[in-house]
Amino acid sequence: MRLTKVLFALAFLLSLQVLHAQSAKRIAILAGNGPLERTIPGYAIGENRLVGALTGKLAGQPGITLIAQTDIDMLLKTQNFENSDRSSPETAARIGRLLGAAQIVQANYTNGSQSSHQEVSGGTTKVIASVEAEGNVRLIDVETGQILAQPSSSFKQDAVATEIRKWPVVKTTGDGLQATWNDLWTKATEAISQDLADKLTAALAQAPAAPAASILVAGIVNGGVLINKGANAGIKNGEQLQIVRMVSTGVTDPATNQAILQKQKVCVLTVTDAEDASSSGTCAGDTPQRNDIAEPLQP
Repeated sequence: MRLTKVLFALAFLLSLQVLHAQSAKRIAILAGNGPLERTIPGYAIGENRLVGALTGKLAGQPGITLIAQTDIDMLLKTQNFENSDRSSPETAARIGRLLGAAQIVQANYTNGSQSSHQEVSGGTTKVIASVEAEGNVRLIDVETGQILAQPSSSFKQDAVATEIRKWPVVKTTGDGLQATWNDLWTKATEAISQDLADKLTAALAQAPAAPAASILVAGIVNGGVLINKGANAGIKNGEQLQIVRMVSTGVTDPATNQAILQKQKVCVLTVTDAEDASSSGTCAGDTPQRNDIAEPLQP
């Protein structure tokens, strides 16, 4: 009897793990690398630090599976996105489809400055260091290209860099201006990334998961187009499917200010090998991409 209870408990825990794995959203965190970052190196450094900090804070969160940064970097390099402007939702969604992500988290560094000033009081002179920074992230649905959430965060803080007291004897204390600036920048990255991570976690919990019934292109294998559904989903050899891709029209909806998308026909897939959980075949037309959608071919 006791053994039966133990086995039941183990089976229950395993079922929870399987359910968690199935419901987890695949997320890629990407630096926007917009005109500001490509013009001013300091902004690019700040944006990359923000991406790293966000990755660390979102890693291991329930319901989230992060795509490895090495995989993202390799894709950006091989697809010539490495030094390009990736700040538009349409470009981010395209990268997400290539990565097999459900959503893209696009980090943008929007403002950053440092300054200093003196404060004199009696026989004491202080050098005050100041840092201001702002950043935001866009949570973008890969299938539709829509911005699901766009939280922002800011940081502003002063700190004493040096203090010189002239009475009763001259004495200088403090870490110095550059070291204090460096410390403030570290605090700025930590504060902004934590705030954005909290807001993203809440937004991801509300973001819709990809429809389970969607038939998607998984990739090109041995020259054939592989899709993620097979005989178990009713796919048969000889069946033809229209492969479509959601693309931006370049026009935004005046009511929501979001990009209006439309279906672009890519090719017609003829299934030649329907396995239980996947199928493959040949495509007449253009070459499909990962996460393109396969639909029943209309007569």
